[in-house]
Amino acid sequence: MSQLEQDLRRELREGRVTCVVGTGVSFGATFDPDRKPNFASWVGLLESGVDRCVTLDKGFAKRAEIIREEIASGHGDDLLSAAEKITRQLGGPSRGEFRRWLRETVGSLQIRDGRVPAALKALGVPLLTTNYDRILEEATRLPTLTWQDAAQVERVLRGEDQAIVHLHGSWDRPESVILGVRSYEDVLRDEHAQVVLRALRLTRTLLFVGFGKGLDDPNFGALMRWSREVFAGSEYRHYRLALEGEQEQVQRQHPPEERVFVLSYGEKHADLGPFLEGLVT
Repeated sequence: MSQLEQDLRRELREGRVTCVVGTGVSFGATFDPDRKPNFASWVGLLESGVDRCVTLDKGFAKRAEIIREEIASGHGDDLLSAAEKITRQLGGPSRGEFRRWLRETVGSLQIRDGRVPAALKALGVPLLTTNYDRILEEATRLPTLTWQDAAQVERVLRGEDQAIVHLHGSWDRPESVILGVRSYEDVLRDEHAQVVLRALRLTRTLLFVGFGKGLDDPNFGALMRWSREVFAGSEYRHYRLALEGEQEQVQRQHPPEERVFVLSYGEKHADLGPFLEGLVT
């Protein structure tokens, strides 16, 4: 066992860890080979959004091809641009088609392999997520909060209440969903949402699980830039889990000033559940 894993185990025993859960967890827990696109991932959700736009408006087909190219590029700015176009075409959070699209995609996800969600529950730490689905709620039976629930989020972070905190919104509250350019601008302007992230970065040991594509979206990108400026001399570490074959590559995404250290959970995705279970034994 590496020294870093020993340090993480100690932080867990002493109750200082908060876990931030990404789309990789939902993707694995709900994986269905017959579901295409797989909207448990952000890219898959965007692909399904383009399909929905074309279904509702055949005249959108030419614009859809441009959006598909943006999605296929995999570049962050292109994905945000695609998400914004889809959001606008479906009318935005206040309109029925946008709400129905979220309900029929991420809102329909159900656990097919519950080992990782159960292991996250067993860690006994606060669970925050960037996902829009209710997979963690299904596993833990805890209520849902979003970044817009300022007072309730404070109680959770103080240990007075328990809930799953959705940092980028929940599908059944479309106005809270952070998807395209404008919604990211909204959460970046929200002082409470930004202070919560910074307070967590300062006072807790963060464990990132299910972030195979990185932490470079506008919201977490801003947090990481701030971290590099403020915490370069900090002794405290934060952790991110990755496949063994991707560990070095993922570590390069985090300069030393960020104080984020990447731990391998195994050689294959199926190793994540046993690794998490082992952290509390």
